[in-house]
Amino acid sequence: MDTQPINPVSSEKGVALIIVLLLLAVMAALTTGLTLNGQTEIAMATNERYYAGARAAAESGLNRAIEKIIADTSTDLLAAGAVPVIGNGPFTLSSDYSYSLEILDDDDTSLYPTTLTAAQLTQMGENGNAANNANQRLILRATGTGPNATIVRVSRVLQTVATNTITQTQTTTLSNPAILVNGNVDVTGSSLVSGTQGNLHANGNVTGGGSAHITGNLTATGTVSNAITVDHLRAGGMPPVTVPEIKASDYLSLADWILTSAGTITHPNGSSCGAKLDPCPTGWTFSGGGWRADGAMPSSATYYAQTDVEMHGTGKSSLTAISVIAEGSLTVNGNGQFTPENASKIQFVTNGDFNFLGNADADDPTNLDGQIMVREQINIQGNSEFQGRVMVQDKDSASNAYNAVTNPNGRRGASSFATNNIQGNMHVTYNGSLGDIASVQTITTTGPTVYTNNISGWIEQ
Repeated sequence: MDTQPINPVSSEKGVALIIVLLLLAVMAALTTGLTLNGQTEIAMATNERYYAGARAAAESGLNRAIEKIIADTSTDLLAAGAVPVIGNGPFTLSSDYSYSLEILDDDDTSLYPTTLTAAQLTQMGENGNAANNANQRLILRATGTGPNATIVRVSRVLQTVATNTITQTQTTTLSNPAILVNGNVDVTGSSLVSGTQGNLHANGNVTGGGSAHITGNLTATGTVSNAITVDHLRAGGMPPVTVPEIKASDYLSLADWILTSAGTITHPNGSSCGAKLDPCPTGWTFSGGGWRADGAMPSSATYYAQTDVEMHGTGKSSLTAISVIAEGSLTVNGNGQFTPENASKIQFVTNGDFNFLGNADADDPTNLDGQIMVREQINIQGNSEFQGRVMVQDKDSASNAYNAVTNPNGRRGASSFATNNIQGNMHVTYNGSLGDIASVQTITTTGPTVYTNNISGWIEQ
């Protein structure tokens, strides 16, 4: 019987080929992964470029429209629904980018993700009819478009006032002061107003002295103290500068959290927080019908309070992004350091008085101009610092008390003081990035309806 020996070498034939093929497969997979990752990075960079281009297109359209609107006094903007002279577009800037414009009533449903409630409409002074401007406030919206269906929208608030007059003499004054007060103001101590637009204007008298220093212009419709150091123009008897009506409810859409008058913290849609996966912001306490913040607050946000607010030593870093909008009065004291949290650059808004004390610091090191907007009176003192523009409507405390029917945008709670004071070692710096305030002065006789349009507030969607 013949037998054949087993050859061990012949049983391993082809193994090397299989290993090579496996290695080639692994290398192909790695190459594919790297290629896909690179394509993703390129797509992300491209999207960022498209967004920047679309935003620039929207801003250019907004600026162009503002120029035409301020110059026009004969057009009912809501009825026309279009920007005077140029229309609404769309306007082509290049083969890739364009923009279009809209003029809408501020209760138009297209402006909001959800339908406004009756309470919100009451706060706004509106009626829910987008064809009827009940509160003399409109929204100018610009939409920029770019490649790959990129869309960016930016808006400004239009205060439009109609009067049955015909203009005989008209002077348009553009002003961009660091501090604008619609009344009298006293400036004393070592207070300093500086920056490229370090100007102060009062629609009233400016009193004071000490070592107070204005590096820009000091102007007023009334008299101006000669005891205040002024580097440039000092002038009384100047034309008034329009101060837009200041209402906390105008900025409700910026809120990340609502501090309610019932002592609870909710989301802007009214839903409660506090669950394990939805914690409420820390640092706030409710007592005596008002809200108070003490010490460092880890929750950077824009807060809308339906009451008075006191902040003591809140924010321990110069980059603490906290903005507060209050239907009552607002006090900021201690060593707090702030910068605006929202894209509209709103730092503080109050329907009542604003008290800025101690070493409170809202002078952002990144050179960001913020906004403080006060419906009643202001008191700035101590070593406080702020970078941006301060506007004070100077509403009379008695007539500004809250009433749900007759004055829904009035001050909740008590008034703190009745005069405007800037004193101590206070320092306000302003570099003018928030834009001009246009005021139209006229001598008129009865005639056709004339429309006066002013721009206030920046809204980014």
